[in-house]
Amino acid sequence: MAEHAEATAGPITPEMRAAALALGWDEGLLDRALDFGYQPRTLVAALAAKLDARQAAGFLDREPLKPDLSWMDAPTEWGVRAEQADPEMGLTVGDIMVGSYGEIPDLWTDRTEIARGSNPQLGQEDMGYTIFEKAVVWTDSVADLYERAIRDRWAPATDLGWRSLEALPDDIEHAICQVMTEHSERAYAEASVLGRWLPEISYGFVEMKLFMSSVIYDLARHAEAFRKRALANGGGLGLQAPTDLIRGASEARSYPELMAYLFVQDSAFLTFFHAAGDIAQNQLERDLYALVASDRERLMEYQVERFEAFLEAMPDRREEQQRYFAKAEVRLAREWDDPAVREPLLLLLGGSREDTAAAAAALHALRRRQVEEYLAHLDRAGFIRSRLHSGLAAYLEEPEAATA
Repeated sequence: MAEHAEATAGPITPEMRAAALALGWDEGLLDRALDFGYQPRTLVAALAAKLDARQAAGFLDREPLKPDLSWMDAPTEWGVRAEQADPEMGLTVGDIMVGSYGEIPDLWTDRTEIARGSNPQLGQEDMGYTIFEKAVVWTDSVADLYERAIRDRWAPATDLGWRSLEALPDDIEHAICQVMTEHSERAYAEASVLGRWLPEISYGFVEMKLFMSSVIYDLARHAEAFRKRALANGGGLGLQAPTDLIRGASEARSYPELMAYLFVQDSAFLTFFHAAGDIAQNQLERDLYALVASDRERLMEYQVERFEAFLEAMPDRREEQQRYFAKAEVRLAREWDDPAVREPLLLLLGGSREDTAAAAAALHALRRRQVEEYLAHLDRAGFIRSRLHSGLAAYLEEPEAATA
């Protein structure tokens, strides 16, 4: 009996055949799979996975190493030829948004990391995206903004004249280093906040994600450049900057709330960097502020155009936005009153500790310009603040009335 059992035993057991039959597999599939070179343990694993007849045939009824080239038959648009619109810019991200590959749906429902326009495969994993609505993140300029960011990149180490720095009076150097400390920290903090939101945005909006990646890179470069200036001329880092406004942004529950906080901050910073030539003490600082302002212009352009598109697509959310801007404005006004923010600017605008009246007037003028341009940015987006926070509205008054 033992000899008979040993003679009838083989790689495919009766139990395996019974299991295959129960799953509806073709009667000869197990034998063909062995002939093709599959190991018995592979057959056991396939049975344990309870593959249906179609799946089992697709998996086992072919030679394991024989290519089937079925991937060549993916039903995607073929014969596309992207052309350069501007030879000086080269082949841009916008140039390859052609045919079906350039169609951005209002709602992107795929939760995987599929490249927009490729053919999906069943069973791919959910990547955890939470933002699928085009109107929440998109503006048609993102591809162009990304290309401009790549074209206009600069390096703090080599594009600023560090050897040109000369010693400054201690008070002035202290004030400059405090300003540099503040803006280095703020740039790093904003980059960190944006970086946490990038994985939430569906891969269907890849051009927007590319642009936002360039923004994060810009902000990291700004943090680097401001820190270098604080440490390059006999000074050092100053007091930590207030974190009230960026804290609000970091606690945002949605992308529209995040963007409202950052809209307020980004507008104020853009105006500041445009005007910072008035406090620059040398050519390096003027160059630094101008380069940062150029990067910030792209970010503000995105902010305005995204907000305009968002309001057009979702007009019922205007009142919600009023609340977000109100919360951001009160935090900005509070930060502007912080001594570590206000006093270094007074010293630099006045040129010394003594010229306080002229410095106060100059700072009031700067703040007024920041508020006016902030409201102008909102106006470009088609949004009017229902009630500007009093701490910002005060700067729209004449200095005498504001201090009375």
